[in-house]
Amino acid sequence: MKPTIVAKGVKLSRRLREYVIHRLSLTLDRKHYSIQAMKVRISDQNGPKGGIDKHCQLHLTLPGLPTVVVTEKGDDIAAMVDQAAHRAAQAIDRLLSRAKSIRHTKYTVPVTEAALI
Repeated sequence: MKPTIVAKGVKLSRRLREYVIHRLSLTLDRKHYSIQAMKVRISDQNGPKGGIDKHCQLHLTLPGLPTVVVTEKGDDIAAMVDQAAHRAAQAIDRLLSRAKSIRHTKYTVPVTEAALI
């Protein structure tokens, strides 16, 4: 899945865009998540003033599950993308494990003492 990258107030070089795509594919595609849509928003809050003011936000859409949104704040875009991708993978793992546990508990058969005798 190729992500849609939106940059606001930040000029992303071609190399940085390729890095974002590569990093997200390594982190999220290796586990074979069925991600329908992936959107990356990178913005700079203060503009040329500097400081820790850049935001990276990932929006991941999975079929039949809620949208996963992860936000990171920092001054290095590559480091923010790394951390956001890692946190997104953890969030998806948690979401899928909860969905599996809910499905399993729905179909469990209650055991009574009479059935054991």
